[in-house]
Amino acid sequence: VWGGYDGRGLVIRSPEPVDFHPDGKIVNVVPVAALSEAVPHAGVATQTVGVYPDTRKPELRDALACAGVQRVVSLGRAGGMPPGLSHDGFYPLQRLMRWVNDE
Repeated sequence: VWGGYDGRGLVIRSPEPVDFHPDGKIVNVVPVAALSEAVPHAGVATQTVGVYPDTRKPELRDALACAGVQRVVSLGRAGGMPPGLSHDGFYPLQRLMRWVNDE
């Protein structure tokens, strides 16, 4: 265990996934022999998965999408998101405007 509950974040490395939902700034790191072993642990509550190296993304992308993951990014690139892309499974900018058709 690294970090603390003081708001800076906490990393838990364990041989099996923890039996609680890590939220906020808590991360559970579970070593796997193959990246494909991690896919069954992803679901609709998994918004973003970072993959390293980038060349491994294509082999995991479809399986992660089928599991419910919304974004597959290069490791460390989850912070910034280009405007207009879907977020949490929908397009938020479209909900913030009124669409008018001139036909």
